[in-house]
Amino acid sequence: MSDGGIKTPLVQQVYGAIMESLDAGELKPGSRIVAAEVAQRLGLSRAPVREALAVLAGQGLVELLPDRGAILRPMTRHDMAEIYEVMAPVVSVALKSAALRMAEGDNAARVTSAMAAIRAASTAPDFHFFLVLNDFHYLVNAIAEKPYVDFVMRAINIEYWNRLVVSSIHLPRHIDQFVANYQRLTDALLAGDAGAAAAVMHYHAYWCARLLE
Repeated sequence: MSDGGIKTPLVQQVYGAIMESLDAGELKPGSRIVAAEVAQRLGLSRAPVREALAVLAGQGLVELLPDRGAILRPMTRHDMAEIYEVMAPVVSVALKSAALRMAEGDNAARVTSAMAAIRAASTAPDFHFFLVLNDFHYLVNAIAEKPYVDFVMRAINIEYWNRLVVSSIHLPRHIDQFVANYQRLTDALLAGDAGAAAAVMHYHAYWCARLLE
């Protein structure tokens, strides 16, 4: 932009507005998303917002129903558990590659810093803790040079899923185990042990799925 800012794609703006409404308690899974209200929030006309909602429907965040219009797609605990099971082998692709690159440049220091951020976020466990876990994985994906792992993470609407997961488990009760699992994952990465990194990720996903089910 002329002022040096970066334009945010329309779909991302609408996605952000939906997440803000969810956090504010104005929306919940299964709620109708009123295009006019989203448009007013963003200072847009209704037509592009409807187009963005159609795109988000294609991405699985929104459902378009003949009698209700757009609704925020509900997810059962089983759905959320299944995503953990699906994501484990996907993110392991990057974890294994990143483990073999720990000795390059400042990769080890960056992963150590990302783990420190997880520990810091654990002192106030809410859905933001899961966003810090996402950042850990985005860093690993970058080190591994696996952008398609990023793509898959975002394709499942990971930030929406994070919010539903944290409302479905007692995070304060389990936060120490989350941190311990990611410390084991970090240790495996720093040791350059690709097999151990993948194994820890699969264990973590299995543990999380069992919490949900």
